[in-house]
Amino acid sequence: MPTINSSKKDLESLVGKKFSQKELEDALMFVKGELDAINGDDLTIDVKETNMPDLWSTEGIARELRARMGIEKGIKKYHAEKARISCTIEKSVEKTRPFIACAIARNVKVTEKFLVQMIQLQEKVGMTYGRKRRETGIGIYDFDKMKPPIFYRGYKDNEIEFIPLEYRVKMRPSEILTEHPKGKEYAHLLKGAEFFPIVIDSAGVVASMPPIINSETTGKVTEKTSNIFIEVTGFNWNTVNVALKVMCMALADRGAKLEAVKINFPKTKSYPTQSIETPFFGTKKISLDTEYAQMAIGTKMNASQMSAILQKAGMHAIAQGKKIMVEYPDYRIDILHQADIVEDILIGHGYNNIMPQKVELSVAGEELSEKLFLDKARDVCIGLGLQEVLTFNLSSKEKQLEKIMAKDELVQIANPVSVNWEVMRKRIVPELLDFLAKNKHAEYPQGIFEIGTCLSIDKNSDTMVRQTYNLGIAISDSRANFTRIKSVLDAITKNLGIDYRLRETKSAFLDNSKAGDILAGKMSGFIGEISQKCAQNFSLETKTIVLEIELVQ
Repeated sequence: MPTINSSKKDLESLVGKKFSQKELEDALMFVKGELDAINGDDLTIDVKETNMPDLWSTEGIARELRARMGIEKGIKKYHAEKARISCTIEKSVEKTRPFIACAIARNVKVTEKFLVQMIQLQEKVGMTYGRKRRETGIGIYDFDKMKPPIFYRGYKDNEIEFIPLEYRVKMRPSEILTEHPKGKEYAHLLKGAEFFPIVIDSAGVVASMPPIINSETTGKVTEKTSNIFIEVTGFNWNTVNVALKVMCMALADRGAKLEAVKINFPKTKSYPTQSIETPFFGTKKISLDTEYAQMAIGTKMNASQMSAILQKAGMHAIAQGKKIMVEYPDYRIDILHQADIVEDILIGHGYNNIMPQKVELSVAGEELSEKLFLDKARDVCIGLGLQEVLTFNLSSKEKQLEKIMAKDELVQIANPVSVNWEVMRKRIVPELLDFLAKNKHAEYPQGIFEIGTCLSIDKNSDTMVRQTYNLGIAISDSRANFTRIKSVLDAITKNLGIDYRLRETKSAFLDNSKAGDILAGKMSGFIGEISQKCAQNFSLETKTIVLEIELVQ
């Protein structure tokens, strides 16, 4: 959880209200915060909201408190003046760290407290939201020492050198990664890079090597600085823009005048086709069903009351019959479903103001029928001599797509920590084939099964995702054939009372002469012998037959 160090006087100045300790503790509940320590003017605040980087600073907390306390209502509007300078991304950074978003903050009043807060916010956003700088690395610079236009380009190790922050001698990128403290700490982020990403101005003065280190020349902001250049680099255009907005809003809240920077992109498929000015502040909309909200909250709060609370949550809300049309800032990355809007209503209403109700009816719990059905399927598989295995729900595109030569859409993780765990599995069979590949040393024949959740894209669902419980089976045996795997399917469906039929199919990972689609009412699946190419992709040397069928959705 982000821990924020703040000055009480600074926070009160930004909110426009003084707090007693008790009032402050109560107010911090609006940001899911707790006052961990107070030592004179120094505050330590534990913010338990991990999906709202806009709250991870004194400015962010003050912004939320002003809204919740009714000092400001609705969406706070931020504006950046039209761009007068540009930053050009060159193709040489496409494979290393492709995106950069920039802004200028003018007429900044730099104080010691300001520097502490900016450095803190820069680190909190980069480490938490930015996954230890992997997804977002943030740099702030003395803009008066830079000569625009700015360029973001890649250099080979022998093509560039500059003086890194807190050093006095020029160093090549590889030297920074092996000798500079920050270079050694984050060297893994540029491991294997042919071109090192560099932010450089038109005079050839290096600003930084993101996301590692700023230069000593321009990368030091002091109390003499009046104009600040901000850049955020990363792999996802939306992610770097959210981080940039968070930094810009904090600067604007302290009186800075924001100015956009025109981002020019290379002409490749990885980038937008037109130049874009950053930062850009927009809104998104979501519809809230009042009956759903009342059920979730457990009160008879009406649409007007909910709308009033949402106005104090920094949103625009208009009641329309049994719906509330909610407009919210586009940097609110925590809002994915109407349940997230309900949470904001609860925070505004106050959890302590919800009166507990006496349980009117005593009920006895029992196992879900779906679970009993899955347990029965598990017993049938064990009875057929198959061994149960458990694999992870998280998987890789390599297993779920490339190795089985599929071209489906997958449910992806927004900020994966590894390419091995970047998607939710859509099929169980690829995981079973990977399991068999890792156990080729064991005695044959090998027959395994797994029953577990699978996720697929469903644009008709309110979550855009469809979840099913699938049964996957894989048998490796030199005598394995289609007849055998079909007999397994017959035994399972007969014991579970499922009627099915087979339909001829063509699949890249199944032998087309020995494969079929399973159709069982609303459920579906596939059955067959894996193709020679698929076997090679998983390094399987023994003939392998598979089936997978949805059991519960």
